[in-house]
Amino acid sequence: MGRGRLLGGCAWLLGGLALLQTLYLRALPPPAPPRRPPHKPLPPPPRGVLDASGTFRLYRDVLGGPPPHWAPPPDLVLATHGTPGRAAAALGGALEGGIWGGPLSVAVFGVPRAGLGQLLRAMGGPCRGLRGRLRLHVVLGAAEPPPIVTPPFPRAPGGCRGALGRVAAADPPSYTLGVPYPGNLLRNLAWAGAATGGGYGGGNGGPGPPGPMGSRFVLLLDADVVPSRGLREGFLRALRGEGPPLWGDGGGSPLLQASDGLKGVTNALDPPHGFGVPSEHQGLNALGVPNRVGSTKDVLGVPSVLEDPSILRDPNVLKHPNALEVPSILKDPNGPKDPNILKDPNVPEDPKALEVPSILRDPDIPEDPNAPGPTQPPWTHVVFVLPAFEVRLGTPVPGTKAELRRLWGTGDARPFYGALCPRCQAPTDYGRWWALPPAPHLRVAYEAPWRDPWEPFYVGPAHSVPPFDERFLQYGFNRISQACELHVAGFRFAVLDGAFVVHGGFKEAAGFHGGRGAEQHRNRLLFRRFRTDLRQRYPGSARRC
Repeated sequence: MGRGRLLGGCAWLLGGLALLQTLYLRALPPPAPPRRPPHKPLPPPPRGVLDASGTFRLYRDVLGGPPPHWAPPPDLVLATHGTPGRAAAALGGALEGGIWGGPLSVAVFGVPRAGLGQLLRAMGGPCRGLRGRLRLHVVLGAAEPPPIVTPPFPRAPGGCRGALGRVAAADPPSYTLGVPYPGNLLRNLAWAGAATGGGYGGGNGGPGPPGPMGSRFVLLLDADVVPSRGLREGFLRALRGEGPPLWGDGGGSPLLQASDGLKGVTNALDPPHGFGVPSEHQGLNALGVPNRVGSTKDVLGVPSVLEDPSILRDPNVLKHPNALEVPSILKDPNGPKDPNILKDPNVPEDPKALEVPSILRDPDIPEDPNAPGPTQPPWTHVVFVLPAFEVRLGTPVPGTKAELRRLWGTGDARPFYGALCPRCQAPTDYGRWWALPPAPHLRVAYEAPWRDPWEPFYVGPAHSVPPFDERFLQYGFNRISQACELHVAGFRFAVLDGAFVVHGGFKEAAGFHGGRGAEQHRNRLLFRRFRTDLRQRYPGSARRC
């Protein structure tokens, strides 16, 4: 009996203790959720610097400096610029499966401010994956607050592509911004970002020590112009010496030579007359073409129109309904009457033009004290021109020359600015480019002499091309002026086959804003002063523009 009572008392005691424990636990506050490790904050944008006019402020590398292996040389970097929406559209082409899979340097004009904020939010969130191969720079008004990259946020609908597409769709035309678009300032900023840092040791975005001369090249495009597929890969194969040489039909050397001398470098691109051309008694040049022979074959390995008239009478081209008719440059009353590109009004008649190609001893090339020496590649003063086209709005951008030819035949493609300024692209010589036989690899097809008012798109050596004149704002003469300076500075223009660039949409006079004429007039007057400035900048040059 006593034992039962003891056991019952213990049970009541244990039950009471359990009840007290339950009440105590219920009275405690709920446990705090586990702390997530804080996101690593993005580095603050660097302090902006004023441009030469004091009107704009430049912010370099707003996403932080490039990784150490951003663009190890040899490499080709795409530099581009635009308003936030156009920059977003260009970045969309850099996504996986897009047209450009390599490193980029993008300069953004931060107007409108709302578009810039959307773009930076995308780069801080769903598009963070692009940062491994992107350098992003921003230009704002001098009094504007600095750009801010927000921390990562939850996934956006459609991911990075969807976020960029929304920014692009809301982008207003540049002429409605209320501020003159500083195109040349943006071009210089994008080029500088492409030329420095990363593989040259500037891991924090600074210039770093210079890399091997000629080991990095830049493709500079406006944001609404895109390269053909495979351009970068083909150019890199030439840089690395993988596959056929860039110059000639064989026996040449890869574009990028070892630093222990330029053994076997193609003399066809040695800067002529004062830029290291071998003297006449030295015999054969690097292409094996005698300096004094009666051959009219182009030294770049492409038959000359003087030697082989059939080069302009390709039966496949003649059968093409628009091959000789669509490009208005062939009917330009101000254009050349003779397909012989050696008869450049800027180059005096050479009685031995048929014996010695003029590009090997052009008397107009200045004696340049800064000319490439024995440790500099000959292409330090060469730019590689990409024929430029425009396609009808809504037409898929062609990726190959064959696709471009089909669009040409249906009237859905034509030379860039073919309706507005045929002379601006005429020196590229589209008729000759179309008549070239099919090439399985990227190569130099021929050299084109500069003629006013050419404004080519090109691949250039990162560290020798002169900058754009930043006084040119909004519309007119901005790229023309830089091509003019390239000519006066002794640069040569080698046209590539196997690659091109395309603008989406036809350029028509009716599509421009009402202030275009006034902007063009202002820049025309500025261009006259610019040409005078060039005479003082290059006093030893006999070239004029």
